[in-house]
Amino acid sequence: MPLRDEQNILEELNQFPEHILSRERSQAILEGVREEGSRLQKVSKRKMYYGWMAKGLITCGLLLGFFWIKPFSAPAESTSSAALTTEEQTYFAAAQKAVQDASGIQKTYPFAEIKKDADAYIVQTKDQEDINAIVTFKPGTTEVRTVFARFAITELPKPYHQYVETARVAFKDTKQQVTFQSTSFFKSKNQTYFSFWTEDRQYVLVDFPTNKVSDFTLYYNLEDVDQKIISIAQTALMRLSNEKNLSFTQAKKRSDESEEKWLLLNKQERYEVMIGAKTGQVYEVSHGTDNYKIKALNEVIPVTKPLIQDIFGIDISGYTAYGGRDWGGYILRSPGKPSFSIQLGNLDVGDIHRIEIE
Repeated sequence: MPLRDEQNILEELNQFPEHILSRERSQAILEGVREEGSRLQKVSKRKMYYGWMAKGLITCGLLLGFFWIKPFSAPAESTSSAALTTEEQTYFAAAQKAVQDASGIQKTYPFAEIKKDADAYIVQTKDQEDINAIVTFKPGTTEVRTVFARFAITELPKPYHQYVETARVAFKDTKQQVTFQSTSFFKSKNQTYFSFWTEDRQYVLVDFPTNKVSDFTLYYNLEDVDQKIISIAQTALMRLSNEKNLSFTQAKKRSDESEEKWLLLNKQERYEVMIGAKTGQVYEVSHGTDNYKIKALNEVIPVTKPLIQDIFGIDISGYTAYGGRDWGGYILRSPGKPSFSIQLGNLDVGDIHRIEIE
């Protein structure tokens, strides 16, 4: 199964250049804020909050060239020109060869840009709307580290149609007539796979060596979701929001390292719950409510303890809280036990927006 960071980046590649932060990337931003906590405390909290959100948007673009890099690395040096230098010619040719050697598909890409930093040289196409190919090299060499390339479904050679069929079969239980809009190829030291995407951003990753599904996000009709799962989700939301008659408008099933998970959403009302498909364990609950507020660090455990007990079934006695409203939320930790992330909505109010098991 692909690393979670790589899955997140794959999702962002299909969202870029739209300025929409995914749930995972919002979490990554919060992680970055935590790591930079000592420095951030010197900045006003309102300026800090929007500054990091803006930095997150920029990061979505920079991540196009980094399939294994941390979210908040410094921008890389970029070089491009009308008249190609010898270095550019060398790296553009090496990138083209890398794509064809890795994928086995003889397609030519207009590589046009090199980005450099201490960790890698990133060679990519520079298309008007989408970046269609990226190759990363060990700095100062043509040793390939990762290869990413987009293809039209019609560009896949006949022997590769088996991967398309494997991806299509993954949709069987969703009862959808699937039409793939594009496919992406990715190769690193540890894994190689195709990802197949629909127009509404459902995707299936198929492992290249084994032709088996390794990751996915699929949409389901609500009537095809186990009613026990829906009931658990509604109960979790009611505990956080103190509301009744909560309903969902969309159901997604996604793979995960531990187990497949349901994500039940109501986009109009802006709430969601993530639940283990086999265990029924709640992993995340989110609701735009201001029923529960945290004004200071010493309030975190008293406020969240009954919520976490009721929603997740875990007693957080003995846990320690870290973070603050200026950081965008809190982390609850205890050695040998699951950690929790508490994300706030309005930082001035300190209202709890999301609770999730990390």
